[in-house]
Amino acid sequence: MDKISKVPQWRDHQNAFTDLELLVLDYAEAMTETEPRVTDELAATLIERLGEAAFVELTAMVALENYRSRINSAFGLTSQGFSDTCAVTSRT
Repeated sequence: MDKISKVPQWRDHQNAFTDLELLVLDYAEAMTETEPRVTDELAATLIERLGEAAFVELTAMVALENYRSRINSAFGLTSQGFSDTCAVTSRT
């Protein structure tokens, strides 16, 4: 739970994550920006670390979650009754 709570401000808590986790977080953020900023170097580094199959899977999952988030926002969809807010609090 401690590590999860630091994800929203992962750049401020880099010591809590492995080098690979930091690469994945950077990639996910780069993919989902309104102007995607994925560089060839970042992609190549992840392919080297993960292998091509896992890189494709990671890319697909980030894209799917980004799609879901954007469509939910566009339709004004909110929680399905489980909770109105995330139970994991950010620790700064």
